[in-house]
Amino acid sequence: MHASRWPILNRTLRRCFQTTHSAQRRELPIRRLLGYGVAGSIAVGLAYDGTVTGFENVYGARRFLRSFLIGLSITIDYAWNLRNLQDGDGRYETVLPEIHLRSAKKLLEGCLANGGLYIKIGQGVAAVNHIIPKEYVDTLRQLEDRCLTRGPNEVRTIFIEDFGAPPEKVFDNFHYEPIAAASLAQVFRAVTKDGQHVAVKVQYADLRKRFDGDLRTIMFLQRLVALIHKNYNFGWIVEDLQGSLREELDFVHEGKNAERCAKDLQHFDAIYVPKIHWELTNERILTTEFIDGCKISDRRSIEALQLNVSEIDRHLFQAFGRQIFSTGFVHADPHPGNVFVRRNPEKPHNVQLVLLDHGLYEHLAPDVRENLCRFWEAIVLRDHEAMKRHSSALNVTDYRTFAEILLQRPLELKGGAKLSTRLTDQDLAYMTKQAKEHFDRVMVTLKNMPRNLILVIRNLNTVRSIARDHGDPIDRPRILARCALAALCPSGRNVFNFLWVSFRMLRFEYLLWRQSFHYWITTNYLRLLTRIGRSPDTSHLLDIQYDV
Repeated sequence: MHASRWPILNRTLRRCFQTTHSAQRRELPIRRLLGYGVAGSIAVGLAYDGTVTGFENVYGARRFLRSFLIGLSITIDYAWNLRNLQDGDGRYETVLPEIHLRSAKKLLEGCLANGGLYIKIGQGVAAVNHIIPKEYVDTLRQLEDRCLTRGPNEVRTIFIEDFGAPPEKVFDNFHYEPIAAASLAQVFRAVTKDGQHVAVKVQYADLRKRFDGDLRTIMFLQRLVALIHKNYNFGWIVEDLQGSLREELDFVHEGKNAERCAKDLQHFDAIYVPKIHWELTNERILTTEFIDGCKISDRRSIEALQLNVSEIDRHLFQAFGRQIFSTGFVHADPHPGNVFVRRNPEKPHNVQLVLLDHGLYEHLAPDVRENLCRFWEAIVLRDHEAMKRHSSALNVTDYRTFAEILLQRPLELKGGAKLSTRLTDQDLAYMTKQAKEHFDRVMVTLKNMPRNLILVIRNLNTVRSIARDHGDPIDRPRILARCALAALCPSGRNVFNFLWVSFRMLRFEYLLWRQSFHYWITTNYLRLLTRIGRSPDTSHLLDIQYDV
């Protein structure tokens, strides 16, 4: 390069460097300004959220992130630890329960940390104890008792806002230690000014503010799961039920439901609904008569009271059978924490069930009830043509799947055995297989049937779960079928109606007896052939109850 060009090149490079350096110096304040702007926006957003919503948006984002990470962790746990294992492999049978237990504990802690709707969904999952693994059932059942409690200051603030005075001024005596904590509220024991012992249900202060956000989060997570697992999409169920779930936030509505339930079941001495103290009740606080009893799932306390489990279950099915088939006003959340057992105060030798928590109810139209009654009667009588006809009237084409959803057991049993309540290991295996391999068929049936049957199925599934824990001592399908028939044949005052009802009842009981007698003859004949060596051993197929 020519020597005369060096000074020109040096000047050019120096100018370029100075321009770049100046630009960098100008960019530095801009970056700082942008950083300050972002930080200021976040600070303003947090201040607004804290002032207006009490940081509910921040807490909502935290609940969403927690739920997402738990779901991701569970998915990875299953995928990673089962990647090289197959069903039937000895190690698979060992590893799978361990993953179930880890995952169930993660779900439990997530539900407890998030509270509200998450706990209610977890309680619903625990009720499906005939399909989901035992580890999930045993772990998530803790949500009936382990709901998180809030401090006394929150309770005091709600009373001051709603009644203008703290609890100790409203009541003669108020115990701040909660006796129960549910998904939506805490329950406290108190004594009124006139000396009556009451239970006071106080809603969580932030529940109404977080309800919509949590509902959107759950819906989003449902859609996310549906993208990963194509067949598992329950989002439409949550969408359909959001109106009913919202009604639970109004304790005045719950009090009215309780009074209607008491009126509908007033002829059942074995059923009791606590009385409402309306002068101490509003949308966020519910005051009812205090009931001293034990949970229906507490076998030890029931035995201590020397009460018969079969009698308890019979009253339970008869009460809810009347609601489903006769009144159409159905308790949709009868989990063990909402059903107490005690001795009847007026008849100490008799058992009495106390129904609590009347926030979630479903209404069944008369035409839906009638077809459901006839369908259930047809199930017990094994009248497949009638089953098909009445399921079609309910917009369901697959009547077999519909029947198994209602019964929560196989419609057809091995070895020609009669329809009974107690599930054998083969029955449980069959229902699990149906849930896994024919989930799409189940979902189609659920979507096609009347939407208000969703909560009815929840009722049936929950009480079935209670009876299963009791050892299934009675024949649930037949008791419910008798309730259905009673709804179809209401008794009247004229002679013709009385004769018609009596004929229908006698015919039904005769057909049931004929089925049981036929089964008894068949089983004993097969056992005789087995003893004399003329037939293979079929005792494993015949070990099913046949009491009516």
